[in-house]
Amino acid sequence: MEFCLEKGSHSVGQHCFHLVMVAAYRRDIFRDERVLRLTKAYLESKADQMGIRIEAIDFGPDHVHLFTSKCGRWSAFDLKQELKGFSSYIMRKNHSKLFRHKLWGKKFWKRGDFCRS
Repeated sequence: MEFCLEKGSHSVGQHCFHLVMVAAYRRDIFRDERVLRLTKAYLESKADQMGIRIEAIDFGPDHVHLFTSKCGRWSAFDLKQELKGFSSYIMRKNHSKLFRHKLWGKKFWKRGDFCRS
């Protein structure tokens, strides 16, 4: 993993985040390989669309760790909101049958999370 300084029109810096996002109700939905693969693909897709680089991604049974770089245009709050919102919407819309026995309502992610810059 190589981190380089990001150069903007008026700034230079390194913008990286370690995010931990937890599944709603702390349910172990990522034990299902299909849910894990789909969630990973949607997170990577949204990050790419936002111009964010995912350096590493790893899943526990009920959470995901993301190590991101090139986040200069995004606050930690906005980054989490975009990634969680998009992945939750698409997973619930297209793949809810995979996890509806563990999650209910309009929840996919737990409200709280962890971030370190």
